[in-house]
Amino acid sequence: MTFDESGVYTRGVLLGHSLAHGDWDRLAVKTSPDDGLVVYDHLYSLLLYLFNPACDIDVYHWLNMAFALLAFAAAFEMLLAQYQRPWLALLGPLFLFLTPRFLGDIPANPKDMPFAVFYFLALGGIYFFSRRTKTSPYAKVLFLGLLFGLTQCSRILGFSLYLVYLLFDLHFYYHGTARHSLAKSRAYGWKLLKELAGIFLVANALMFATWPYLRRDPFHHLADILALSRNFRWENPVLFFGHEILAPNLPLSYLPVWLLITTPLFILFFLGGAWFFLKGKNKNRLLILMAAALGVNLALYGALRPVVYDGLRHFLFLLPPLTLLAAMAALEFTLAYRASRTGILVTALCLLDVFAVLSHFVNLHPYEYLYFNELTGGLKGAEGKFETDYWGASFKEAVDWMEANETKDLQRTYRVALSGNSYQLLTYATPNLTWVEKPEEADYYLATTRDNKHKLVDPSKAVHVVEREKVPLCYVFKLKRP
Repeated sequence: MTFDESGVYTRGVLLGHSLAHGDWDRLAVKTSPDDGLVVYDHLYSLLLYLFNPACDIDVYHWLNMAFALLAFAAAFEMLLAQYQRPWLALLGPLFLFLTPRFLGDIPANPKDMPFAVFYFLALGGIYFFSRRTKTSPYAKVLFLGLLFGLTQCSRILGFSLYLVYLLFDLHFYYHGTARHSLAKSRAYGWKLLKELAGIFLVANALMFATWPYLRRDPFHHLADILALSRNFRWENPVLFFGHEILAPNLPLSYLPVWLLITTPLFILFFLGGAWFFLKGKNKNRLLILMAAALGVNLALYGALRPVVYDGLRHFLFLLPPLTLLAAMAALEFTLAYRASRTGILVTALCLLDVFAVLSHFVNLHPYEYLYFNELTGGLKGAEGKFETDYWGASFKEAVDWMEANETKDLQRTYRVALSGNSYQLLTYATPNLTWVEKPEEADYYLATTRDNKHKLVDPSKAVHVVEREKVPLCYVFKLKRP
């Protein structure tokens, strides 16, 4: 269980009860400037709750994984539609699967993973409707409106989809074969404006229906949420190149560096070579759409300078379009060079890197989201330079070890403190374990390396360390001897 998980699921339960009983006050009035109960919509969490009314954590993880399958299916279907080659279209979901930073976040990240999937599905909707000339405009507006709305409900950054849609549509209008008269351009502009307006109305109807805070005062509260997303109050230190830097002071290079050091090298190779490998660039709808999505959001990151932390977590949604671009380049490279020496050499080198990634999967499991590529020397090379288990996923393994080796007396109560949230202990703990807030009150103290919380106590009291690839993730300290 990750640090924020329980709160996300709880809010879905609260939204369900509010919808059932018409009681909106708890979800409509802020108690602090960044009250997470109010300033986020919890539609995805509500959907999970409907399928898991017992709120079982393992079922939640299964549901998250089932939902994420939609992104893999979308990657396949878009490549298949573009190239009509079923076996090569498998490169889309395969490249996404071989991206550990995406795959590792699927089960226990109900905040960023759903947004990434919804965003990718919305891009898929734009792509498929752009290929269909005889589709009813009402069906297009309704379907895209729902996809845009689900994305906006997941995170307010979903509004960037309108800009992506606009740029994509304008590109293919002005790069068409026919010359456009002023009258035709005006007619086109009016049609595009009506489409965007219709999509906007449907999307926002869904958002306001499920977001009590917005519904109470739509214009002022929407402006409030947009401002909060730009200046989020999170001033904790972040480890970046071995230096502790407050999140608001991180350099603009933070996101590009994390993309560079956590994306498998074979994907970086094809992404870098996409411009050379892909043919008919101006006419390739899938290329233009994915490039527009990446370009718009990277430009917004550079222009708005939002507060980011936890590596790629807030920009997890960039990984599906990024890997799809790389898969497109790999597909066209295969078609052009498969029988040549160059093709055989590049394929062999890429397969070597694929095996290296798979070995990391095995070594890191179940913490695949800790993957670093060879540019840092893997997780071991990133130790002390970048955040590792920033979400405390390794607490469960520490608790399991402690119960099997240290706290076996079920007639005795053991007091346990940890550097994470209490439910990261209590969800899995046997009844003889009780949570206390401070290490000085505890018999045992569990600490990850984030914020150097493992250095709060005497290191000689460590009785176990959860580690992967020889990198410590979570310490078990025995503070009081019987």
